[in-house]
Amino acid sequence: MSFLSVTVEEPIGVDHCITIEEMGEGGVQAVCSCGWQSPVFGSDTTTGTMDPLQTATDAGDLHEWDMSLR
Repeated sequence: MSFLSVTVEEPIGVDHCITIEEMGEGGVQAVCSCGWQSPVFGSDTTTGTMDPLQTATDAGDLHEWDMSLR
């Protein structure tokens, strides 16, 4: 008995819908419908003076752009 296995590597169309979620303590995170999550921004001072909400939004935009190139 023999079996034939074929794997087709075609991209599966996934819609990427980004939402910004509050994580408490001033932290925010970008979350995508595909399961991707950004780091939590705003819970510490490592991002400097940039607004945590803007940083999370930019991370989400970058994720959508990166996924559009695939």
